Amino acid sequence: MNYAKFFGRIRPYMPRGRLTQNQVKGFEAIIDFCAARGMRRSHCAYILATAYHETAFRMQPVREGLAKSNLGAIRAVTSLYDRGIISRNYALPNANGHSYYGRGLVQLTFIENYKKVGDLLGVDLVNSPDLMLQNEYSVPALVLGMEKGLFRRRRNLSMLPSLPSDDEWITARDIINGDVKKNGPKIAQHAKLFLLALQEAK
Repeated sequence: MNYAKFFGRIRPYMPRGRLTQNQVKGFEAIIDFCAARGMRRSHCAYILATAYHETAFRMQPVREGLAKSNLGAIRAVTSLYDRGIISRNYALPNANGHSYYGRGLVQLTFIENYKKVGDLLGVDLVNSPDLMLQNEYSVPALVLGMEKGLFRRRRNLSMLPSLPSDDEWITARDIINGDVKKNGPKIAQHAKLFLLALQEAK
């Protein structure tokens, strides 16, 4: 993988035309993990686009609302609930004091998803949800979760052929979230760019 070519291609499209060191590390970690699994480039491109969107371009694991602390993330989700934007305050701590708001590169939410992904990775995310803030766990959670369809029933990367159509790029958002109409088109644009960069950097 020629990372100089890859980053040269995507740099002009980044905020302010710049790449931070953390962004570089994030892109490389995901690409390397995808390559180790022999994944097709279109799948890797869409995974990159998902992380780019879910982390607000940071390409590093984040808490929901880009909060700096556990309490900050709980407040962010509670505010969404209080304003009627979401119907369930999933950030409320459980009996053990753990909160299952969005964390990581994929913004993993709800205890049942922490359990599924934790079982897949062989780690107790239910009792240690902040492990999702570490790339060691967040990268495989993102990649394997999308590959195996852990986030949305019967929705996984098999939806994407090697050369997806515009509609296929857009509807792939359903692998992660049902907000296809709202966010599908812009994530599709990111994915197309990343696929071009991966092809040129092979």
